Amino acid sequence: MNNISKNMIILAIGQALTTTVVSLLTLVSSLSGNFLAPLPSLSTLPVTATVIGTMCMIYPASIIMGKLGRKNGFMFKASIGFFGGLICYLALFIHNFYILILGTFILGVFSSFGQYYRFAAIEVAKNEEEKHIAISVVTGAGVIGGIVGPFLGGSYAQSISNTPYGGAFIVLSVVCILLAISQFWLSADLGKIANITNSKTEKFKLNQSFYLITLICAIGFSVMTLVMNAAPISLHHDGFNLRDTALVLQIHFILMYIPSFFNPSIIKRIGVNGLISVGAFCSLLASLLSFYPEQTKIIYIVELGLAGIGWNFIFNGGTLLLVNTYSPNLKVKAQGINSLFVYSANVFSSFGAGFLITQYNWKAVNSVCIPLLILVLYLIAIKKVHKFKLNLFS
Repeated sequence: MNNISKNMIILAIGQALTTTVVSLLTLVSSLSGNFLAPLPSLSTLPVTATVIGTMCMIYPASIIMGKLGRKNGFMFKASIGFFGGLICYLALFIHNFYILILGTFILGVFSSFGQYYRFAAIEVAKNEEEKHIAISVVTGAGVIGGIVGPFLGGSYAQSISNTPYGGAFIVLSVVCILLAISQFWLSADLGKIANITNSKTEKFKLNQSFYLITLICAIGFSVMTLVMNAAPISLHHDGFNLRDTALVLQIHFILMYIPSFFNPSIIKRIGVNGLISVGAFCSLLASLLSFYPEQTKIIYIVELGLAGIGWNFIFNGGTLLLVNTYSPNLKVKAQGINSLFVYSANVFSSFGAGFLITQYNWKAVNSVCIPLLILVLYLIAIKKVHKFKLNLFS
């Protein structure tokens, strides 16, 4: 097995286990918040704390991995996730909402490192075609976590009689142990920047293309965050039980990641811009379906499924465009800034999801998504991304 394939497989395993943690957390975080929150409108505050934790650490995570490499960075994040899960369990055990917020914030720090699997996947590739394959395999592996996470959450959330949802967080910590073990086998030098200190003095230009692609990535992720975080509460309000909610989220996560395996073939036919456009149309259709009078379980499955496909196409397509907008020596800064912008948007989306779903309804959540997705289609339609010169070295 050559070095590229070995690293690719290990990264795929890491992505799968990371997605297991994230999807499990998505299922039980807002429900745990709803259980402990002093006010209903604060029920998604733990989710928001996770996003804030991610936003605070997303840029430093890029710097840390530039110095230490992907291996040490991903193992470090696994240890953070382990302690975050235990703190959330403690919060539920002693019925303390604010400790739950602390625990979910720490899990946000964990999540910040996980956002760099997409860039690590590209780093193991030697050419453009291998980039498409690598990001396809690594991000596509998330489908495993999308199935396993909600299954574990639904199976163990009520396993400890006096601590609702506590069992799910114990399982989350166990998954983090497995994650740390798996990432030990990554090549030690993967992702390291030998002259990272010298690159600080290099003139760093964020051209207009970088900003537009970052905007597309931010919209793709924030729309998904709005819908995904509001869905468990909307399903709960509509009378669906935890297992129904878990099924809807499982399908959502499956369709967030499994399309990655087909992305290289799709890109060959319609290009990266076409991939992003199809993703925006899928997410737009999902939002429009929220206006259907009777929101059955099947309708929720279709909505969340389309939203998952939309995220995959928009975000992966945006990532592939992004890596051509900066020089190799500046990848740590560029990747960190892109991720920081994306998660700044997610903070508003996460808190907005709680406000919109508790103060208004499911339609209101999706109404916010529609103009954002139209903006993505507009940016792609006028081919702004390709019109700007990527003159990073002048």
